[in-house]
Order: sequence, then C-alpha cells, then structure tokens
Amino acid sequence: MKPSPDAASRRHLLTAAGSAVLGAALPGLALAQSDWPSRPIRFFVPFPAGGGADLGARVIAAHMGNAFGKPVLVENRAGADGALAAQEVLKAAPDGHTLYFGTATSMSYVPSLKKVPPYDPVADFTPISNLCIFTFYLAVAPNLPVNNLAELVAYAKANPGKLSYATGNSTGIVAMASLIEANKLDMVRVPYKGEATAVIDLVGGRVPLMFVTPAVLPQLLKEKFRLIAVLLPERTRTFPNVPTMAEAGQPLVNIRPWGGLLGPARMPKELVDRISKDFNLIMRRPDVVEQYDKLGLLPTPSTPDVMAAQVKDQLGIWSRTMRAAGIELE
Repeated sequence: MKPSPDAASRRHLLTAAGSAVLGAALPGLALAQSDWPSRPIRFFVPFPAGGGADLGARVIAAHMGNAFGKPVLVENRAGADGALAAQEVLKAAPDGHTLYFGTATSMSYVPSLKKVPPYDPVADFTPISNLCIFTFYLAVAPNLPVNNLAELVAYAKANPGKLSYATGNSTGIVAMASLIEANKLDMVRVPYKGEATAVIDLVGGRVPLMFVTPAVLPQLLKEKFRLIAVLLPERTRTFPNVPTMAEAGQPLVNIRPWGGLLGPARMPKELVDRISKDFNLIMRRPDVVEQYDKLGLLPTPSTPDVMAAQVKDQLGIWSRTMRAAGIELE
C-alpha cells in the first residue's frame, strides 16, 4: 500500500526536522562533508613571532593552504603561558576554520600548574595529529666560567642566589626546576613571555643561561655561547658533540616538549580525519622535514587517536614531574 500524501508529507517533515536537529548538534557537519573550507583558516600559535613554534607553524602554513584550498593564516597569541591562544580556539566554532598549534606549555604545563585550570586539555579540544618534538639545549654565556654541566652545578653551588637564568616557555621552566631540585641549587629565574624575547637579554648579557631551541641558536652561536647539554634521551645530528643530560651526570627529565595540531571540541569525525590525512602528508614532505630539522623540530605526524593519547598521558607526566621539581600550584 502506498502511503497517503499526508503521511508522506509528515515523513518528509520529520526527516527534515531530524536533519536540522543533527546539524544543530554537530556544527560544521555539512561543511565537513561538502564545502569545507569556505573561508581562510585561522592557525593560532601560543607564542610570539620568532620562536620555534612560530617558525614551525609558518613552514607548514603555506603547504596547508595549498592542501586545504584556502589560505591558512598564522595568528600569534602570546601570553599566560599559551592559555590566551588556547582560549581563542576552544570558544571557536568546531567547523575546521580554527586550528591550534598546541604545545606542552598550554596543554600540559598550564593545566598542571593552576589550582583552577582555565580549560580541560582533554575535553575542550579535538586532537587532529601530533606535530613535532622540540629540541632544547642548555646554553651558557661566554663570560660564565663553565664548560660543562658539572662545572655549572659546581659554580651555582659556590654562588648561591647569584646566578640567574631565563625562561621563555614551560620546558625551560620545568627542566631548570628539575636541575635545581636534583642538585639543591639556589638560582634566580627571570621569566619572559617567549623564547625569542628571552634570547635578546641572553645575548645582551642580562641573563647568563637558559634552555633554547635551534630556532634561536644562529644568533647565540655568533656570540660564541656554549651548548652544554641537550634535553633529549639521545644526542642530535645537528650538535653531536653536545651530551645528553644523563651523559652529563644528571637525571633524565621525563617531560616531552611536544607540539600538536588541535581544534575546538566536537569537531565532526569526517572533518578531523580529512584534515589529519592531509596534514600527515604535509609533515612527511622532504622539504618540510629538512626545514624542521634546521629548526630543531622532529616531525611526529600521527592519527587523531595517537594525538589524543599523548595529550592525556603527557598531562599526567608533566604534573608528576612538576610536583617532584617543587613547582607549586598557582
């Protein structure tokens, strides 16, 4: 029996209503299936221009624009240890037009530092892909009378409260705090909003040491700064003569200075998978790998599930490491 015209009309209305409800529940679903992206994509970076994360984002932004079919605009939102940029992203529509270069600073450090975290890194964001691991070296000024990490520790012990160090990111904060706690040192931290600004004072002689990434090393090496340790389990190809922290007689710092691609919460799976697939192809391009190597960034593209596991796992590792280093909640 054929349905009556009234029954057919009611069925059509119910189907349309169901589609409308589904569309309201999953914003951006239609875009994910058809005309995404419909406008330029905003790519938020939680640090000032000139640092490792910023330069890494700009290397891939043009490639992402070509792959996605619309310009990818890098927007620097420095401040609050990356929380300002993160909050810009979490309040955006989950339609794929807002992406985030999340790092361990905003996604592992800030939630582990605050008594009342400004967001939940697991629930408030959509993981898309791992992006990279940052390489950090401990650099000391040429006028500091030390040639290796053991001599630095001895010098700091002989001069309690007199030796200062710069920090421009969470890795530098936690790594130095771990070194200080392990050796019971008394040193003065000089905080900066980003690595690039900290290096200006490092070169200017206002602070004698800090953990840095290769993105700023050319400027330092011209001034004959010394690299005395690398914050990785193994030595790097770029500076094979620089020992690891363990080789220099110090405990391994367990935190992972990671970077990843994320979006706002509740992005449609179809859209996430599409972005992740294209992004992974970009991160495996030989020219991108080469440029990242020069910046001291190790590309680590992955599936969204692997990225989700890293966010969760590293949150626990950072929290435990920070407590062990004596970093108190704020």
